[in-house]
Amino acid sequence: MVYKNQLLLSFLLAALITVLSGCADKKDSASSCLVQLDAEKYQAVAENTNCSDYHRASGYLGMAGMSFSNFMKKGASDNLTKTLTISKLDNASDYSTGTRDYITKALCLVGPDNLTSSSRCTGLTGSGTRGVPEKEISLFGLIGDLIYVNYGVLDNDSNGTISTTETKAFSSMPSSATNTIYTDNITYEVIAGSDVYIASDNLNTSPLTSRCISYVDNYTVVPTSSNNLCSGSGTPGLSNITEVRPIYKVDNMTDVTGGSVSDNITSIVSEFTSLSANLDSELSDVGLSSDNSLRKSLTEGLSKLDNGGLNSSGENCSAAKVLDTVALIVKDAADNQTSSSDLKNKNLISFSDLLGSVDSSITKPEISGYSSITIDKARFIWDSNSSDNSSWTDYYTNAYSDKNDLKSTITNIRKFGTTTSTKGDGKVIFRELVCIGDN
Repeated sequence: MVYKNQLLLSFLLAALITVLSGCADKKDSASSCLVQLDAEKYQAVAENTNCSDYHRASGYLGMAGMSFSNFMKKGASDNLTKTLTISKLDNASDYSTGTRDYITKALCLVGPDNLTSSSRCTGLTGSGTRGVPEKEISLFGLIGDLIYVNYGVLDNDSNGTISTTETKAFSSMPSSATNTIYTDNITYEVIAGSDVYIASDNLNTSPLTSRCISYVDNYTVVPTSSNNLCSGSGTPGLSNITEVRPIYKVDNMTDVTGGSVSDNITSIVSEFTSLSANLDSELSDVGLSSDNSLRKSLTEGLSKLDNGGLNSSGENCSAAKVLDTVALIVKDAADNQTSSSDLKNKNLISFSDLLGSVDSSITKPEISGYSSITIDKARFIWDSNSSDNSSWTDYYTNAYSDKNDLKSTITNIRKFGTTTSTKGDGKVIFRELVCIGDN
């Protein structure tokens, strides 16, 4: 799949017209700079320190291929890698390779403060004066930079198309993911008002008549026959219980990051996030409101990146589904900094999510005859001993780190797999990155 090329081309041309109109209206003593820009003598303007930051940045963008005449060429939008002569980037923070070096120089002259003051601009900085014309050039440069990062990092064969195969290869996403969750001999969290208990009764066959102990500081205990707080009519007593949560044991998970979240993935997600934020700011600063047609064209034209984890049909892409299979479990995982009181709100997942995507083999328990008791959530505890499944922990940071390394798996997935984003919200996250090839 490729960009919605005609839409993106329309946006780029409209943006260029806006910028060029600013050039035509700008009156200053350096008229020769304008004349040279009109004559497409971009290098002469870019390297002329007597020209303004505005003109020089325009020259650098022209050298990067971000010119009206370049995008007017036949087939320009069909292969943006070719049109902008995009070189393969080692990573998203490679700012000086190929023509991206020119985009960098343009942004260092007129870009947002957080960019011009960064290590990216150690060799070239502008005067610091930024009016609307400078922000228009900056806006165009940011668009070019987004395109360059996207194709420079992901378009492995430089054919102007980013395929599902290329995004999967980059992110190391497997075609499927599994979780080993024990559903036999499970215990239950029992909530009765402000009191919390742990029970080991089989709720499918009998009421809570025995084996129930007060929650103190962990959910890994297994009540014995001597722990009978739930028996008879005593507190909590079945009539006082409002909610029950099964406590499942997680023994193994697929590490969808391929063993580690690589520096390349970290870099590109960080770069997309920064560029998207700066784009949004520049659009507002140049007076393009959220309902402006040009701004809407930008949102739609960049929808391949800001895709919400959806494919071109509007459904969760296959890679996002794989990620969700494991990410939902670890989203609210407790670490060893979590207090015993905060632990009550950690390691939880709704049954609708659990049954809908995480593990279809699990069935929701029922307590016959007690309609007032809800079972809407499940709780997880983690295996802390991979050799014999004999010990469990509430904290993923204490999960086993040998064999398949459950601790590292959870850590890697939590790094990027639990962040949320929606289509067109101006933010690009890992879940959207793995779906670029499906748009």
